[in-house]
Amino acid sequence: MILYVLRHGEAVERSDGLNEEWRYLTEQGRADINKVMERVAEHGHKPRLILSSPLVRAVQTAEIAAGRACRKNRTLMVEQLQPDGDRDELTRYILQQSDAKRVMIVGHEPQLGSLVAALLDSHAPVALKKGSCVALELDIDTDETNPALEKPATFLWYIVPGKKIMKSLKKAFSGQHTG
Repeated sequence: MILYVLRHGEAVERSDGLNEEWRYLTEQGRADINKVMERVAEHGHKPRLILSSPLVRAVQTAEIAAGRACRKNRTLMVEQLQPDGDRDELTRYILQQSDAKRVMIVGHEPQLGSLVAALLDSHAPVALKKGSCVALELDIDTDETNPALEKPATFLWYIVPGKKIMKSLKKAFSGQHTG
């Protein structure tokens, strides 16, 4: 399975008059996601399924992704992708989607960085920038009752808004501990 891990784009700032779950993308956030998704579509097979956090900024990001780079435009809201979601439950849920072959998840930090690090078998989380996308290849043992990774994920690339695609794990997360 190819797993695309997409952090939501830039959202409006927190404020007393706006609940956290209703924060929405800024114009810059929308523009960044459009550009990143254009590059995702250029650098690999398009996702067949998008799993998104139900928070507004993630849903808006997933909608842009579906329009730009998702082959079948199938999007599901997944509770495990909420900011306080359990990483192990999320991992199990993702592995159960292996029939889709190419899955994109849209969510929040620090959960996504922690997930990427765990899938790569790193001992410390990495931090994903807003609007960025990481592509990983997962070798899944498709035991129907309990799918699991056969080995750590393979890093394919990392796209950050306004930067060149990074195909080296070391360069992608330079300054961050990834091993």
